[in-house]
Amino acid sequence: MDFSFSANPHKQFWWLTFLTLIITSSSIQLCSAQELRIETELFAENEEEPLSRTVTLFDSNTVYDFTENPPAIAVFRPPTASHAGQFILLDLQSEKRTEVSTERITGLIDKLVRWAGEQNDPLLKFSADPKFDESYDASTGMLSLTSDLWNYHVATVPADDPTTLKRYREFTDWYTKLNTMMHSTPPPGPRLELNKALEKHSVVPVEIQRTVESSSSNLRAVHLFAWRLSREDRARLEEARRHLATFEKVDNAEFIAQRFETDLVRGQSE
Repeated sequence: MDFSFSANPHKQFWWLTFLTLIITSSSIQLCSAQELRIETELFAENEEEPLSRTVTLFDSNTVYDFTENPPAIAVFRPPTASHAGQFILLDLQSEKRTEVSTERITGLIDKLVRWAGEQNDPLLKFSADPKFDESYDASTGMLSLTSDLWNYHVATVPADDPTTLKRYREFTDWYTKLNTMMHSTPPPGPRLELNKALEKHSVVPVEIQRTVESSSSNLRAVHLFAWRLSREDRARLEEARRHLATFEKVDNAEFIAQRFETDLVRGQSE
């Protein structure tokens, strides 16, 4: 095929215009595919007021998770072939930050899974190696993972972009593991299985209902997805980057102790 330009200047103009449109269109699609905004409200069973609200912003190769109460930000930089990933946790009240590598998270979770698998408690053993019966109805978007001990019933919608869906799963996998480490919960296996099923069906969750046998912690999470960031979102990202540059860096133990003390004082005053 001959791609040489014609001597006709009008044909040259239209050819250049056509190439410009292709390149511009591709750039817009790539940019939007890198962006994602998720609002999340977490409810206890049968409660109308949420336990927590978060806004999660995916920008380029970094994810920023903003928690409302207590005010905090988690910044996630995923692992690459040459570098471990990391979370940078920002406490907006104490103006301190700490860093947790994905390598450390993996090591601690592996130990927890091995320990839980050796226990007699059925829920711990299940969390270490969960086995679900999975069903998905493409016509309604309903996804269910069921077992005798742990169940998920999820309303879903198709993901706009497979690359962004992959990033969403990577972040939620690591964030689930981080929360397990920070809050001393059972192994994250059940939620990791749900994340795997969501990616397999190319969907994202708009509502997740989780029920656990013999537990008072049945929860409902409501998610609102937007596939572009707003001007207000970008202002929040700039503020988070300023905090990264100015907050005092402390070790993990000091950071967790500070957060625990803050939560204890808040609980006593409520």
